[in-house]
Amino acid sequence: MKKYIILAAFVAAGVISISQTQDVMTVKMKDGTVHEFKVEEVSEVVFQTTDEHGSPDVYLSCPDDNHPHLIDLGLPSGTKWACCNIGASSPEQYGGYYYAWGETEEKNRYAWSTYIHCDGSSSTCHHIGDDIAGTEYDVAHVKWGGSWRMPSVDQIRELLDNCTRTWTQQNGVNGTLVTGPNGKTVFLPAAGYRWDDDLFGGGEGGHYWSSSLTPSYEYGASSLRFDSYYWYWYYYYRFNGFSVRAVCP
Repeated sequence: MKKYIILAAFVAAGVISISQTQDVMTVKMKDGTVHEFKVEEVSEVVFQTTDEHGSPDVYLSCPDDNHPHLIDLGLPSGTKWACCNIGASSPEQYGGYYYAWGETEEKNRYAWSTYIHCDGSSSTCHHIGDDIAGTEYDVAHVKWGGSWRMPSVDQIRELLDNCTRTWTQQNGVNGTLVTGPNGKTVFLPAAGYRWDDDLFGGGEGGHYWSSSLTPSYEYGASSLRFDSYYWYWYYYYRFNGFSVRAVCP
């Protein structure tokens, strides 16, 4: 469960200090290492309680507004899904973040020429793994740590095969409400996708990466695709900027 900590409490304890002259926040770790951050770049200090495996607490619905939470949909594999997208602070928020497959930072332009895992074209894609879950190329794991992962194509198939979906709005945002076998839900906003320097389909459909490379197609990776009529898994060019919804095993 995430807990938001008042910064002043840490200042008083001497764990975090701020230099008013240099506007720097200094964090001293237990091993003696020191990390500095510009105060103007720090929006909040967050501690997340996890179990011995690095997994966050599991819920049947979001208990508070301190997202993300891990939601149990009652799936056969036991896979739990995050309540919101990577980069988002609420379930309906796009997050403002779109990622090319295997990249961990957003950018202004999504094309083969800007894709860091190729040499400028689809025929020059680098092989970074058949499944990148839990690796340095997994944006969910890199951003959230612990047991968070991008979902595999099998986990997306499980979602399609075992859940129902309803095209709806949440706080004015179009998207798909996914209902699991146990009746619990997660909302996937229709965030569209990024191609070149444009956003396509925002409010009309969603594109969510899996961690799985498409067999026989080095230039493609599998993803979840949905709109107001359908949802299915398919493969797309790896350079596209898609949303990512994390899971935990």
